[in-house]
Amino acid sequence: MNKPHNFPTRRLAIAALAATAALGAVPAAWAQTTLTVSTWLPSSHPVPQALVKWTQDLEQATKGRVKAQLLPKPVAAPPGTFNAVRDGLADISFTGLGYTPGRFTLSEFADLPLTSETAEQASAAFHRVASKHPAILKEYGEVKVLGLFTHGPGVIFNMKKEVTSVGDMSGLKFRIGGGIVNEVAKTLNVNAALKPAGESYELLSTGVMDGTWLPFEGITTFKLDKLVRYATTFPGGLYNSSFIAVMNRKAYDALSREDQAAVDKLSGEVLSRQLGRAFDVRDREGRALAQASGIKVTNAPPAMVADLATRFKVLEKNWIDAARAKGLPNAESIVADFRAEARKP
Repeated sequence: MNKPHNFPTRRLAIAALAATAALGAVPAAWAQTTLTVSTWLPSSHPVPQALVKWTQDLEQATKGRVKAQLLPKPVAAPPGTFNAVRDGLADISFTGLGYTPGRFTLSEFADLPLTSETAEQASAAFHRVASKHPAILKEYGEVKVLGLFTHGPGVIFNMKKEVTSVGDMSGLKFRIGGGIVNEVAKTLNVNAALKPAGESYELLSTGVMDGTWLPFEGITTFKLDKLVRYATTFPGGLYNSSFIAVMNRKAYDALSREDQAAVDKLSGEVLSRQLGRAFDVRDREGRALAQASGIKVTNAPPAMVADLATRFKVLEKNWIDAARAKGLPNAESIVADFRAEARKP
């Protein structure tokens, strides 16, 4: 059962209480709303920092009527974050769409492999394409969407050996995320386990897994520089993972029209780009740390890339078939549109 929205998390601070008693009413401009923000990534990570910057911009745009408070701990693990915001445990947060497999099927075009070189490009493309299709947006109908974004190109990291062909992954165990990345692993016959990215350090340090699939930001974020010894990169990424920044619907509806307009102006492609750019910042940090730590970084050779492109055709077809079955007759053009948009600056 869904929990009712927790209105205390959106405390209404009323100025001039003496005037309230005297007048029996308070002008709307005097009311202040405080929105709670939850993050399961460390607050030092560029993505939650970008989200906090967004709330600061919102406070300025609303002349202080809408403020935000970053909660000291996440209200839910990544797979439960969407529902937590929907149910009012926090007013604003973000999560990976692939953490709940099968729930956001129509959004998985943004996870297709070998697509984009930067998270900002892919994030802008994701927002542009999804915004054109009501059926896709309907998947998020229980919340107010603030932004749609992706992390940077997916990389194969491992502790055992250099990977320059699909066959080199035989015998290795990998941690992976959800969504299409799970299908990527199946297509390549990789021994993989679906686990949150935050568990990578424990899984590798205890020997449960030999490697993990992450963008370069994961080396820094999850402190993997002393564990990982090899990295293999791919043009456009071995995969991408899509994310969504959301706001509790009741919290949004409770704002004045003027303040809702401020939220809308700061959201959409503007925020999607900012969040994607934040991942790019951490990717550059991760690359630098990998180099400093002696991790051997290998660009996948042309033969491997060609092999992958051939194998991945079935992933595109499977998504197109699934999307058509869910009411997207133009699914094939959506993939083409996304790939074209994701290559734009």
